[in-house]
Amino acid sequence: MPDPAQSTAPKLASPPAAAPERCKNCGAVLAGRFCANCSQAADVHVPTTVELVHELMEGVLHTDSRLWRTLRLLLLNPGRLTEEFVAGRRMAYLPPFRLYLVVSIIFFLLASLSHPHRDAARPDSVATGAAGQIANCDDIKIDGLARYPGLSERVHHACRDVMRDSGSNLMHVALATMSKAMFIFLPLVAFLHMLLYWRPRYRYAEHLVFFVHLHAFYFCIAFLELAAINVPYAWPTLQGAADGLETLLGWLVSIYTVIAVRRVFASSWPGALIKSFVLAVIYVAVFSLTVGAVFIYALLQL
Repeated sequence: MPDPAQSTAPKLASPPAAAPERCKNCGAVLAGRFCANCSQAADVHVPTTVELVHELMEGVLHTDSRLWRTLRLLLLNPGRLTEEFVAGRRMAYLPPFRLYLVVSIIFFLLASLSHPHRDAARPDSVATGAAGQIANCDDIKIDGLARYPGLSERVHHACRDVMRDSGSNLMHVALATMSKAMFIFLPLVAFLHMLLYWRPRYRYAEHLVFFVHLHAFYFCIAFLELAAINVPYAWPTLQGAADGLETLLGWLVSIYTVIAVRRVFASSWPGALIKSFVLAVIYVAVFSLTVGAVFIYALLQL
């Protein structure tokens, strides 16, 4: 027979079940180290500086070892990387636009750190010359500019700013603008290049990927160009070698472009040479207009 004291005693409530841990990214219930819905790690926290550096090195050297495989193919086999992409063999290499972003960001970063060199041996004469030039900025007369006082004042202010620091600030603004302008320049040149090929006809995407890869190569060569320009200021005895390197790199860019055009677009050697020459004319014309527009914009930003 049950004890009456036990039947009347209050029952202890069981502890409430712990709320399931949820993913901080998508809110799904977690059942392991990673979210089954979005693949984000369960342990998410603000990383330390050491962890950030480790993540950076792992991303470049380990996780994306494809970067080095892609660069090797890009540098040593003109046009082959585009050929592989069009053929559908893509997993072993970085996607075209990611490759372009990695290389272009490094280039523009290094270019922005490359300051114009001044004649430190004659500071007084430089300052005097700059002061005279700054004074002359007020004498600038441009037809039609007088009707726009605000624009005229900005032009004079930009002139004084350029003369004050020998164009250093202008170059920084222009480089920052140029990196964005390339996203207009590349698709435009790819479209103009497509017009050169009627038979056989190639898709616009093929021309665009080709120019993305081509410019990734150009940026790699530009790294060496920056070295050839800046190293002689530290070691004047290397000036001759630097000049020779610049000439060699110029020829290398031309030869690489012809080989890449021939491989990707199945041209004969005479056809590749003719198309490359026409491409060079179009490229220089559009690039000159782009650079001019970038510097005008940069001047107006000073």
